[in-house]
Amino acid sequence: MRVLQAISLMLVCLGVFRPGYAGQSPLTPLAEQLLREYPALKAARAELEQVEAESRAASQPLYNPELELAYEDASALTRTLGLNQSIDWNGKRRARARVGQENLTAARARLAVARERILGEFIAELSAYRVTREAAGLGQRREALLADFLKLARQRFEAGDLSRQDVDLARLALSEARMQAATRSAEASDRAARLAALLAPPANGWPVLPALPEQVDMLTAEQLAEQLPLVRAAGAEAAAARARVQTARRERRPDPTLGVWGGREADDPVLGLSLSVPLYVRNTFAAEVDAAAAGAVRSEQDYLDRRRRAFATLQAATQRYRLIRSALHDWQEEGRRSLTGRIALLQRLWEAGEINTTDHLVQLKQMLDTELASVELLGQAWQAWSDWLRAAGRVQDWLGVTPAPAR
Repeated sequence: MRVLQAISLMLVCLGVFRPGYAGQSPLTPLAEQLLREYPALKAARAELEQVEAESRAASQPLYNPELELAYEDASALTRTLGLNQSIDWNGKRRARARVGQENLTAARARLAVARERILGEFIAELSAYRVTREAAGLGQRREALLADFLKLARQRFEAGDLSRQDVDLARLALSEARMQAATRSAEASDRAARLAALLAPPANGWPVLPALPEQVDMLTAEQLAEQLPLVRAAGAEAAAARARVQTARRERRPDPTLGVWGGREADDPVLGLSLSVPLYVRNTFAAEVDAAAAGAVRSEQDYLDRRRRAFATLQAATQRYRLIRSALHDWQEEGRRSLTGRIALLQRLWEAGEINTTDHLVQLKQMLDTELASVELLGQAWQAWSDWLRAAGRVQDWLGVTPAPAR
């Protein structure tokens, strides 16, 4: 009876993953806490604030007026006061402001990339922790089941129904189960430590995970380019590089400086105007234009490469998730019920003496290994799901967290 109770406990192991939820969920507060506290995200927000300030600076006027005071004591005493102002004749301010705006767009996208990456890692680590913990529980229940089996084997040996060899086989099976249980417990402890490195464990424990979705969307390359932060960041960086080419070209054009001054020379009033234009003769700044043009080509090709790779990664992640999710669905629908009946039947056949101890242990081990493989399959499914969320840029949407403000 105790053996059958242990079997029934073991067969509900996958119930830890409850039906799914979308939007606001028990994971949402933890995800938002992670976004507030994780150091890498604080650094990304600081970078965004820096780029925002740089963007404001780029949109400011280039030149401030200059106040000039002159005094000359020669044959006649001359005193003048003047004002000089350089003029942005070639639209350098507009070009720099455009570069600043594109840099700001790229910085916002990089912050979104960092958020997606950290939250994706959180999902992967949390699901791995739950799976390894459940595998450790399976190992412990397997150990308890074989301990009860050894006890029954000893009782039957004392009654003369089994040989010493059968008892020894049961003891060896229990020893193997204990070693496997210790290994699974160590893996669960390691995963718990890795998860705690991301976020301190909540006081009421880590929440359960929702059921995995049956299907996922297949995004086109155009949709991916519009919503994937990594691709958007590359596109904004390419746009900023193109804007820097225009800025470099405008920088080659000199800006004039106008001046007006007035005063007195001896007893006579004086008034004057001045115009000065720098001569870009010794340095034409052509090299800066060439460098900016080469940088624009590099950024554009990097954008195209990231977009192509992102689309390929999404296709692979979609196919992998569909295959693993289908296998998991088949197991949950058919395999689990079939396994439940087989273990119970195997126990009755052994107690009735219709199969020997060796056959019983071999078949039982195969069934328990199948149960453990189903838990590992669940872990692979969650890994595939977190990979798809990151590949599609849907981590924040799935967790229901508030997007980063686009100020």
